[in-house]
Amino acid sequence: MFRILLPISPFFACNPTPSLNLSNFKLVTLTLVAMVLWGLSWTNAKILGNYGDASLMMFWRFVFATISFAPVVVWNGNPFKLPKTSLRFIIINAIFMTSYNFFYFKGTQTGLAGTGGILVSTLNPILTAVFATLIFRDIIPKKNIIGLFLGLCGGGIIMRLWDSNADQLMQSGNLFFLLASISWVAVTLNTSRIKYRVSFIPYSFWCFFFASIFSFPMAMGNSIMAVFTFDWIFWLNMMLVSVGAMAYGTSIYFLASVELGAQKASAFIFTVPITAMGFAMIFLNEKLTITTLLGGSLTMTAVYLINKK
Repeated sequence: MFRILLPISPFFACNPTPSLNLSNFKLVTLTLVAMVLWGLSWTNAKILGNYGDASLMMFWRFVFATISFAPVVVWNGNPFKLPKTSLRFIIINAIFMTSYNFFYFKGTQTGLAGTGGILVSTLNPILTAVFATLIFRDIIPKKNIIGLFLGLCGGGIIMRLWDSNADQLMQSGNLFFLLASISWVAVTLNTSRIKYRVSFIPYSFWCFFFASIFSFPMAMGNSIMAVFTFDWIFWLNMMLVSVGAMAYGTSIYFLASVELGAQKASAFIFTVPITAMGFAMIFLNEKLTITTLLGGSLTMTAVYLINKK
């Protein structure tokens, strides 16, 4: 039966054994830091949207993530060389990672970062479970049916579907957040097909690398090198969203999933919507609405039910 144990990042499905050996306390601490960075990344993206187009921010995020992830590959003793049979999966994954990041930046530019953080991080595992069931035709346990129903209702409440038309969905950023979630579903399902073929570390590196290439033509309409004239606020947020959230967050969470087990590691995911909303309230003065609170509670309950053994 298909189970979604790791709802946000698909890379954790791979199964190599990392060389790093940390105590549980230290690993839990590092994983909590990674979750905080994931939650903060929504505020980072909103701030970066003030400096340039979504495609420009997306391109440089992949570039810096690739550069910062290269030492991780060396540090863990993984070869950069990949089996030829893995290349098509990496290409597909990079394409959908590019679309995810475009909608991620576009949504935060037009909408609320806190709402996006709650909506996307909770809808990802819910929509993945829906599409996985449709594709693999698995039998859904009753608890998953309840979870999916609650999750879809919660997503609809956050998006306020009852009083939204196409234009309002676009202006609120909710349509972009929904498209980001659907893109991540494709990333997750694609990665699940390669988990026994290649190690996670080089796989992630090459996905970042090819995503940089695919996002480059989209960024060409902007002055690409203009980022080097931006102030320290831009660079702080860019480093946090690329090196912190993408490179560090991904590798640490993967390590936690191996050392602590997927079930325990997935519990950390529940901190992401909370920190995403918290940082947006602190740094962006966003307000926590009743619909966001109610919808977020329903979707987080749904994620718990789907992941519960």
